Amino acid sequence: MPSPRTIAAIGCSGPVATHFIEGFLEEGANVRILARNPDRVQAMYPAASIISGSMIEPGDVARAVDGADLVFLVTPMGLNNDPASEIESAKRVIEGLKRGGSPHLAYTSCLGVDGQSGVGILDAKHAIEKLIEQSGVPYTIMRCGTYMEDLFDPRIELLRKGKFLFPLNRDRRFTFTRQRDVPRFILHEVLASDALRNQTLDLVAPGTYSIRDIEARLSEAAGFPVKAPPRFPIFHVYRALLPVFRARRDRMSSVIPLLVYFDRHGYLSDGEIPEDTKFKTTTLEQHLEALLQGSR
Repeated sequence: MPSPRTIAAIGCSGPVATHFIEGFLEEGANVRILARNPDRVQAMYPAASIISGSMIEPGDVARAVDGADLVFLVTPMGLNNDPASEIESAKRVIEGLKRGGSPHLAYTSCLGVDGQSGVGILDAKHAIEKLIEQSGVPYTIMRCGTYMEDLFDPRIELLRKGKFLFPLNRDRRFTFTRQRDVPRFILHEVLASDALRNQTLDLVAPGTYSIRDIEARLSEAAGFPVKAPPRFPIFHVYRALLPVFRARRDRMSSVIPLLVYFDRHGYLSDGEIPEDTKFKTTTLEQHLEALLQGSR
């Protein structure tokens, strides 16, 4: 039996990365997390190894990645729709990787970031992809769709009441990714060969879905009607509150511009996982069935 792979996780000490870290651990990987609050993160993941330090300190990054088979990076979202802090954190991490021997980097990005959009979250990923490609560090960039666990799982109580909070243009179409598929893909495909080295790919579930389609899939999985609220007035209330979120430096100051982008364009993949990987992503239907039937 091959020995477990060691994954150095950078930018993964907060709740955003929970499904990633738990996925790596469930797949049997040795996980090493760089964290500014090591005691708190150790309590979250008793089976992981915790390295005290910060991702914005290249020396700390170099210590954390030393001897790892792969570095998994999640960059922190900037506030007020400003990509600068996220880009700067990526620069610091890349410097740390170079000091630590340039291990293989796996980075989660966004769909459709070949150019700038004026949306801070997307423009940060556009810039970071370029930094990674030019760094000389071996990499695999995974452009992911809307995360299923992020959109549906925290809203399980509303879903049980027949409500799906997604008040956007009902004709826009969306592509999805199950977060737990990311660590599985990395361990069983990215680390299995050099075929995905220095590659950028869309890691997405099959199909695209309008909000009407999502309502139908939710209703089928739940066994009763589930409906999204109308776009008006909720969407416009969000937009009107944007100055308040900016003043408070709340994360919604960056999320709302992304929602406006989704309302205009949807969120679609224009690529596929290379056929020779034979990797099967979790479908939206599979995730919703497990979520809603498992919660009964």
